[in-house]
Amino acid sequence: MTQAPGFTEHPQRREVVGEMHLRRFPEFVLPAQLVQLVRIVDRRENSEEQLAVAALPGLCDTTSERHREGRWSPDVGASWERHSEASTVTVTMVGTAARGVGWDRPPTSDAAAALRWAETVPGSVIRATRLIVVASDEDARSPVDAARFRQSHLVSCHVAGGARIWSDFQIHEDGYGRIVIAANTLPTTEVISCVQRLQELGNYRNLALIGLAAARAAWTALDEIEMALSETGRALRNGKHRDDDLLAALTAHSERLLSIAAETDFRMSATAAYAEIAAERLQELQPQPIKGFQSLTDFTSRRFNPAVRTCTSLSRRLALLNGRASQFTSLLRTRIDTHIENQNARLLASMERSTRMQLRLQHVVEGLSAVAISYYLLGLIAYPIKAAEHVLGGISSTSVLGLAAPLIVLVVWAGLQIMRRRLFSEGDRP
Repeated sequence: MTQAPGFTEHPQRREVVGEMHLRRFPEFVLPAQLVQLVRIVDRRENSEEQLAVAALPGLCDTTSERHREGRWSPDVGASWERHSEASTVTVTMVGTAARGVGWDRPPTSDAAAALRWAETVPGSVIRATRLIVVASDEDARSPVDAARFRQSHLVSCHVAGGARIWSDFQIHEDGYGRIVIAANTLPTTEVISCVQRLQELGNYRNLALIGLAAARAAWTALDEIEMALSETGRALRNGKHRDDDLLAALTAHSERLLSIAAETDFRMSATAAYAEIAAERLQELQPQPIKGFQSLTDFTSRRFNPAVRTCTSLSRRLALLNGRASQFTSLLRTRIDTHIENQNARLLASMERSTRMQLRLQHVVEGLSAVAISYYLLGLIAYPIKAAEHVLGGISSTSVLGLAAPLIVLVVWAGLQIMRRRLFSEGDRP
């Protein structure tokens, strides 16, 4: 009876521990023949893939949802592993199934069934390889001759401190790449690690190179955008185009750059990550060149490294053009804001002139109003003065009105000024 732990486990503890035990390569003894297929599996195909994996006979590893192993016989086994973006299927044939190893030898019934299963798992194959692993260089002579490697592409070198590999890394008529490995002095456990690193190097190399086609397509689009940005910059400098048109053009360039970034960012990041893993595997293999043959390091550096640098350059160029478009847009917006500020300043100056004119007119009106009011007051006062002159006599109404006129004008003007100050003071109150 299994005793439960006396502590509370973190929900992800077993997942974390299980992650450290993934990426294990199937064990085998020499001589052996291995077939491995790496697939990109669409999300819509996940359920079909799981059904195919569940159909593995003799399923003996169910500790992880990302790794399964099964056997058709003691000499024929298969494993499946799910990676972040791809999945791998590996068929291992040893003993009777691998005796007299060769590329065209009909497989045993169990091996044939395993190969049919491996080839019918859902997904798009990005790499398919057949490996023959033998004990020595002498044992490797026959499969190397039968592989019909292209001499101009042949790679052969020592790896992992003693083993030797042969491959042209080409796709042959059966759709598979071919690799021959001679263990020589390496123990079987180290041979298994060597095969795993060699396969991971090739798998991650192919996964990384998926980004090259996207980088080339985007590079052409960036050429067009760069030319358009240069033309927009010249138009911005010479000032012969409307700012609205220039801003619309810059906005269109920025939108296109953002669209390209959305389409390529994931793939370029994945390429960089895969390339880093491939470089680590190459370093772990420690290839040692053999005179007269291309080494694994030479093969990788000749085409793979430039392809990865192309993808890295695309990301840098995209960021550079994004920055340039942003700078142009910022400059144009600054110019537009400056134009608006100048227009506002001219408008305010015009409004100020208009206000001063209105104030002057107001002063004129106030003066005329004071004269008009005084005229009406004098008219009203004239009636009682003329009546007093008629009744009392000895009074000159004309003299009285003439003397009173300046006084009345001053009183009316002072009254209007007091009323204006009172109105202004009330208008300033909150």
